[in-house]
Amino acid sequence: MKLKISAYILSSLFSLLPLYSWAQDGMAREAAENAVSRFTHLSFIQGMSLSVEVGTPIAHLIGGNTLGSEAALRFSIKNKYFPVAELGYAKYNGTNDETNIQYKTAAPYLRLGADINMLKDKTQNNRLFVGGRLAFSTYNFDVNGPDIKDPIWHNAHPLDYEGLSANRLWFEFVVGLEAEVFKNYHMGFNVRYKSKLKEKQPIEATPYYVPGFGSGGNSGFTLSYYLTFDLSKKIKAELPTRQ
Repeated sequence: MKLKISAYILSSLFSLLPLYSWAQDGMAREAAENAVSRFTHLSFIQGMSLSVEVGTPIAHLIGGNTLGSEAALRFSIKNKYFPVAELGYAKYNGTNDETNIQYKTAAPYLRLGADINMLKDKTQNNRLFVGGRLAFSTYNFDVNGPDIKDPIWHNAHPLDYEGLSANRLWFEFVVGLEAEVFKNYHMGFNVRYKSKLKEKQPIEATPYYVPGFGSGGNSGFTLSYYLTFDLSKKIKAELPTRQ
């Protein structure tokens, strides 16, 4: 008798599994529909924010060769599209241990572009960004080091140049994450892949470091950390009441 009762209970539980699965699917669909509805009712302009890059100053304090930072002004369109302008300044002073060549430069740089929030729920304050930037820097640099010997005539030529002029145009692909830690205050980071598009170099020497781009030649990756403050923010629209 007990076996029959147990079998009946198990049979009843298994029969409820499709109902439970249907309920879970229904809840997931309702949550997705609510997110879409909330996004539809958001104001077109959601506000703007100001970000400050803090990774470079911290790295300089612990022994890095680069000093500088950047600020970014970003607009929010329905909390999905974020046009952004970034203005920064970088100063580099370092010596290559292998070649004993010292390199100095200091200049501003500018980036213009946009990010897209990839999270499905656009009404939350956390964001996952994917975006791009077009960046430019014009700068002067100094190079000095040991004399260079002519391979043919074996004459020594001094390596000592000041105020050499150069500029670079490059593109950046950006992936970043941002989380709200206090009301209107966010912390985040991004990874950037940078690729040179166009450059003007002097014939005397090749730039080792480009302000805003960094070192590493024609392409490379960088990691940046940011603090962000919402300067203005629209009140998110509520879902219409169901009748």
